Amino acid sequence: MTSDEARALFASSIKPGKETLFLQVGSSGSATMAAARAYESLKASAKKAHSLRLAGLAARVHETKSGHFDEVIKAIDDMIAELKDENTADIAKRDQCLSEMNNQASTISHIEWLVEKNLAKIDKLERLIAKRTAEKEETIASIKEVEQQIADMKEQRKNEHADFLHAKKEDEATVDLLTAAKEALTAYSKKNKVDMGPIQGSVNLLQEPVFEVSEDQAPETTFSGKGSRKGQTKGIVGLMSMLLEDAQDEIKNGIKNEKATQAEFEKQLKAAEDLKDDLISKKKDLSTQIANLNEKKDEENNTMDSNNKDLKEEKDYLAKITPDCDWIIGSFEKRAGARAAEMEGLSGAKESLMGA
Repeated sequence: MTSDEARALFASSIKPGKETLFLQVGSSGSATMAAARAYESLKASAKKAHSLRLAGLAARVHETKSGHFDEVIKAIDDMIAELKDENTADIAKRDQCLSEMNNQASTISHIEWLVEKNLAKIDKLERLIAKRTAEKEETIASIKEVEQQIADMKEQRKNEHADFLHAKKEDEATVDLLTAAKEALTAYSKKNKVDMGPIQGSVNLLQEPVFEVSEDQAPETTFSGKGSRKGQTKGIVGLMSMLLEDAQDEIKNGIKNEKATQAEFEKQLKAAEDLKDDLISKKKDLSTQIANLNEKKDEENNTMDSNNKDLKEEKDYLAKITPDCDWIIGSFEKRAGARAAEMEGLSGAKESLMGA
């Protein structure tokens, strides 16, 4: 059709103006068919993907005149690039959501574990505090008991010592009285030089008297001399000597018993005071332990408060990103499928238009 012979044939057989029309019709028909194919491809993909932008592009292709598809092809290329960017953005957003949600779940789980540890430690500390407090109360009660025992011991010792002093005073008075009486009785004999012989003690007073004559013999009637009653005096003096010895022995035994009782009292008192000191030390130690445990409990409560604050922040952030992430993750496949359909339509339309 472009050779010299063909041109000559057309020039002689076709009326002027007709050749131009024929070429234009041939060319226009090919472009129209390409545009129609591109339109149908875009229209079908727009319907399948429910894509308004493809529907708009299809309308634009339909309205574009033959031979002016460069702008449409450029728009198709731009839309393909846009779809690729959207796909890349969706993948990045989906991966980011999955990563963040997994990280949040892991972080929340870890913090909840920390809070559980806080609660367990606080519970243990509270039980220890209760135990040490009970021990302290028991120790305080024991201190009061020991103090009462010490007071009772001192009161008893005071009364015993008073009884000792009273008995000693009476025994000393008895000694003084017997001594004075004995001296008074023996003063006459000493003055008149009457020899009464040895004054025997309490043992000889228990013996039967020895008679120089028969006990049944009647006494001789004689007048008594200055030493006639020395036997009676001697007996009374002997009795007094016995009583005096008993009184002096009581004083000695009382002093001895008092010393032994005082020594035992001091021994028991020291043991009680040592026990009291030990109990007071135990009370102080328990008070220190309780204070330290309460301090640890406060620290643990502060740590738990901080962990609970972190936990709330992490849960709030998770709640904030969850709606968008759920939508991204849930609609990812659907959106990817729609883009694939759009890409298919765009690619088909471009091929059709490029072939025109």
